[in-house]
Order: sequence, then structure tokens, then C-alpha cells
Amino acid sequence: MTWTYTNNPSGSSRDALRLAVGDTNQEDQRLSDEEVNHFLSLYPESLNLAAADAAEAIAARYSSMAVSYVGDLDNSPHLKAEYYLKLASRLRSRVVVEEVEEAEESIAASPGCSSEALHRGALFKRGICL
Repeated sequence: MTWTYTNNPSGSSRDALRLAVGDTNQEDQRLSDEEVNHFLSLYPESLNLAAADAAEAIAARYSSMAVSYVGDLDNSPHLKAEYYLKLASRLRSRVVVEEVEEAEESIAASPGCSSEALHRGALFKRGICL
């Protein structure tokens, strides 16, 4: 099991995924290179989807850990699991926004359609022409 982070997210998809899920500290490794490569291979066209799956995998690990207490300090892995599930949700919502933007661009580029026409309200209301 190997772990590498070269601090080059614009030149390395592995580094970009690690940065997206906060796995950049060698002393606190969350995913191996092999696991990162697996998520990247599942979604070669979408770093956000790959990172969302990776965040869910990290959440699953934390959710299976036992809670430990040291005095008044609480090491709550379930809080970390919740964080990673929220992160996965945010990453997936980015994909939805990107898809909507792409769809709007493709519709607006069609002949006879304008961006104003796409965003205006209904022309008819209860059978009355406006």
C-alpha cells in the first residue's frame, strides 16, 4: 500500500482528488494510491464524482470505528464520518450544477432560442394570452 502527494493538483489527478477530500497529510493517510486510482478509474471524466465516492469510503471507515474518551476529550469518528458524507454530497451537487450549465449552454446555442426566452415566465395563464 503506497501513499503519495506531490502538491501538484493541477498536474496530477491523484493529487487533485486527495486535495478535494483533504488527504494531503502523510502523517494522517486516509486513502492509498491504489484506492485513489480505483476511484479515478470509475469516473475518468469527473474528478468530483471520483472524489465523492472516495469521501464516502472514508466516511465508511470512520463510521466503523469505536468512540474513545480521554478525560473530557471525545474522539468521535462518527463526526468525521458525517463530515465526509456532507463533503460527498457537496461534490455530487457540483456535478449536477455542471450538468445543468452544460444543458443550458447547449439549448441556448440552438437556432431560434435565446437566453431571455429560456428564462421568461409562461406566456399563457388560465387560457388567457399575456
